[in-house]
Amino acid sequence: MSRYAAPRRTAATTDRVLAAAAELAAEDRFHTATMEELAQRAGVSRATVFTRFQSKLGVLEALTRRCQGGPEIQAIRDAIEIDDPAGALDALLAASCEFWELQGFILAQLKAIVVLEPEASTLIDEQRREQRVVIERLVRRLDQAGRLRPGLTRPRATASLHLLTGLESYAELRQGSGLSQRHAAEMLTELARTLLR
Repeated sequence: MSRYAAPRRTAATTDRVLAAAAELAAEDRFHTATMEELAQRAGVSRATVFTRFQSKLGVLEALTRRCQGGPEIQAIRDAIEIDDPAGALDALLAASCEFWELQGFILAQLKAIVVLEPEASTLIDEQRREQRVVIERLVRRLDQAGRLRPGLTRPRATASLHLLTGLESYAELRQGSGLSQRHAAEMLTELARTLLR
């Protein structure tokens, strides 16, 4: 056996477990599923899941970390680098909606599991901090360019954008109001533009 075969097998097993976890999360079942159900869906033993991840929270944490390196998060980072800060605002809203559409179920499951696994709150807090850093940077750029609406302070602009780029706002428009992804993004972008002069 090649010395490269074992790491490839390990990576493939990890991928299968994370894919199974993502499926369960997308079905809104991860927080109620047992490790046995997760292992069965992944086609591995329960012991393998425990050895690799230690707990359901460990699986969810690995899934979260994988998303942080994905193209949707990169699109958010790229959005705030756009030269025109108003254009960056539009791009941030579009990228945030795309992220929540494709990956929002993971944060939703983190919030659901926090009752049983209080440590999940650390991952939720980390996501909020990262989101706030991105928004604060954009608000600073908008303010320096003189694009914030007169009388609107940076903290209020940041709070408003945090609300508009959050999962809850997006989910309310998609599931609560039945809007398409495009219409939800358009509505959130229109609201965000009210912060500008």
